[in-house]
Amino acid sequence: MTTAPRPTTMTGATMTTTRYALAALVVALALVGLFAFLKDDDRPVDPTGPQARAAIEAARAIVPGELVDVSRDVDDAYKWEVTLRAFGNDYEVELEPRTLALLRIDYD
Repeated sequence: MTTAPRPTTMTGATMTTTRYALAALVVALALVGLFAFLKDDDRPVDPTGPQARAAIEAARAIVPGELVDVSRDVDDAYKWEVTLRAFGNDYEVELEPRTLALLRIDYD
């Protein structure tokens, strides 16, 4: 006597569990995408390098102050971002990568 395998059917509980697992996967993927979108795109630069020194001096011509940090924005054509502390505030001076022309100033 041979027996045929039982037909498999998904029960309501199994279908609900599968839906929850799928929903959790979608949420996890959305969070990973959001993190990738919001992650910091600035890369620190050695302030003693010749290009960095030129960017720092260009920024100081706009906002005289003490250097906090200097970085390059990899998502925006490698523009320079020089943060200077002056008058009790931090100023982020954004400079065009080749000409060091002022693009924008942000301050806290």
